[in-house]
Amino acid sequence: MPVSPEQQKRQGNAGLNVNIDLWVWDLDARQDVDLSVLCNEEKQRAGRFVQPLHQSRYAVGRATLRHILARYTGIAAARLAFDYGPNGKPSLPGEVFFNLSHSENTAALAVTRGRDLGLDIQHYRPVETDLAERFFSLSERKELAAIGAESFADGFFRCWTRKEAVLKAHGEGLSVDLDSFDVTLTPDAPPKLLRYAPDPSCVENLTLHHLDFAPELVGAIAVFSHERPVAISRR
Repeated sequence: MPVSPEQQKRQGNAGLNVNIDLWVWDLDARQDVDLSVLCNEEKQRAGRFVQPLHQSRYAVGRATLRHILARYTGIAAARLAFDYGPNGKPSLPGEVFFNLSHSENTAALAVTRGRDLGLDIQHYRPVETDLAERFFSLSERKELAAIGAESFADGFFRCWTRKEAVLKAHGEGLSVDLDSFDVTLTPDAPPKLLRYAPDPSCVENLTLHHLDFAPELVGAIAVFSHERPVAISRR
C-alpha cells in the first residue's frame, strides 16, 4: 500500500534518529526453534511446498520472525496477528515496523519503530544480461554496462536488491514497473533512490542502505527516514 501523507507525517516526526535492528540467521541451522507458535495458515502454507527442505525453511523463518517480534511488541509469539496490505506486505498494529527477506538458506529481518521500511537480500548467482534489459531502467542499464562484464553480477544484484527494498518499503511490490524508478548501482556511488515516478516525494523521504554479506550475499534496506540519520545494528 502506498504510504499516505498522514503516515509520512507520523513517520517524519518519530524521533531524531532512525535505529534499525538487522537480524540474520541460517534457516537450516535453527532446527530447534519452537514451531508451535505458527498459526494454522502458516502451517498450511508450509505444507504446500513440495520439497521438505522448503517446508522446513518456511516454517523456521516464520517461527523465528514471530519469536523476534515478540521481543519488540511484548506480545507472545503465538498471539501475534499480522495484517496484510493489498500486495501481501505483512504488518503489525502499533509502532513496530518490520520486513523479512530470505535467499536460499539465509533469512534477514529488519525491525524499527515508527517508520516503514523494506529489506531484500540475494545470494550471488550467474545471471543473464538480458534480465537487466527486461527489468532495469535505461539509466540503470547504461550504468551497468559502464562497469564492465567482470563486475556485471555485482552491479546487477546491488541494483536488484535496492529496487526490491524500495518496492517493499512502499508496500506496492511488483505492481510497480521496475523501470519506473532509478537507483545507483556502482560500488563507488552511495546507495540512493534517484527517481520514483509513481511517487516523486519518495526521492527525498526514503533512503537506501547497502548490506554487504561478502562473499556470497548482498542486500539493501530502504526506509522512510525523512532525512534523519540512520543507524543499522546487526543482531
